[in-house]
Amino acid sequence: MFHLAAFYQSVNPAGALTKIEAIPDQALRTDGNDLVVPTAIPNLIAEAALSAATGPAYAQVSSPSLRQLANQDIDPIVAGVVFGSNPPVQEHFRLPRPLKGNESLNFSILATGGAAEANYGLVWLSDGALQQVQGNTFSLRATGAAALAAGQWVNTPLTFEETLPAGTYNVVGLRATGANLVCARLVFVGGAFRPGVPAVNAVGQREFRQARFGSMGSFGVFDVNQPPTLDCLGVTDTAQTVIMDLIKVS
Repeated sequence: MFHLAAFYQSVNPAGALTKIEAIPDQALRTDGNDLVVPTAIPNLIAEAALSAATGPAYAQVSSPSLRQLANQDIDPIVAGVVFGSNPPVQEHFRLPRPLKGNESLNFSILATGGAAEANYGLVWLSDGALQQVQGNTFSLRATGAAALAAGQWVNTPLTFEETLPAGTYNVVGLRATGANLVCARLVFVGGAFRPGVPAVNAVGQREFRQARFGSMGSFGVFDVNQPPTLDCLGVTDTAQTVIMDLIKVS
């Protein structure tokens, strides 16, 4: 079980390591710069950073429990507000860093200066190390129509290209594409958390390789009559495409 949470702020770091605001999240609590770690998923398993500020240098995830050893530094950092091809994510899915439930998690970015610009931070939280999933896997295309706004999760229903046979399906991979899409996550009916991936921005770009074909484990299970919807985070856009890797389980 894992969840993708995010931070965003238009700010000028001006040569100092600067905290950015946690984006309000329907699945966990946020308060200004603080993201409150849920007790059910108290592990940090991946991080990514994007900044349109001048000369982005590095980013950092911090919390009281991380500081007992050292905060989690992040490099590379994307010099822009979308990932493009082959999104650089600092992943340690099999080697999670333990956090404390109910503590505050922060995301900071260092850049050399200039005007206030958009900065994004992504963190993946889990209940433990992610385990590879294997099975009879197939891939299915779907489309969404979220009207994106900077620094906000926007939800959209998904329209599948083909009608699935009756039954339940395990999602074991996800590719999300949109012209100005930063990341996307799936919202399952009755699901406590929202697993997601960094996005690519055009057909033919390479997605984050670990996001496909069972490498991140199970995203969640759905009945054909209750498909997941899609949370989207980005700049401005009204069209998204996803490819979901699925295993039919019943």
